[in-house]
Amino acid sequence: MKANFLNVDLDIWSVSKLDFLAAEMGNRVFVLFCGPAPKRQLLSLESSRLCRNPDTAIHALCAVVETLSPAARRLWRAARKEFDVGYALRPSERASHFSLRPDTLQRIAKLGATLTVTYYRGDADDE
Repeated sequence: MKANFLNVDLDIWSVSKLDFLAAEMGNRVFVLFCGPAPKRQLLSLESSRLCRNPDTAIHALCAVVETLSPAARRLWRAARKEFDVGYALRPSERASHFSLRPDTLQRIAKLGATLTVTYYRGDADDE
């Protein structure tokens, strides 16, 4: 059985404050956190659109980034960026897999970001 797709978080780390970047992305994203993190600033967000799979969620976030102003793009380029795909893994599952389309991977790479996958183990009651 495949793990359940949860969401894609876009995490951005910078030495500079990221409030401007969050504000420019506006209501196209849902900001999970924006502020100081150990040794840097962190902006963590999700697409404000409901997405049923990681390809759709990543493309929605990429579309937001690709429309940033030149000032916001400079902030983006100087930051470390990570698309984190989240899945819920059932306790009985020992392994799981998923795939992304080549165009999704190319779009992430073109934006200078990395891809991470996080599996969250569910409770035994989730069986």
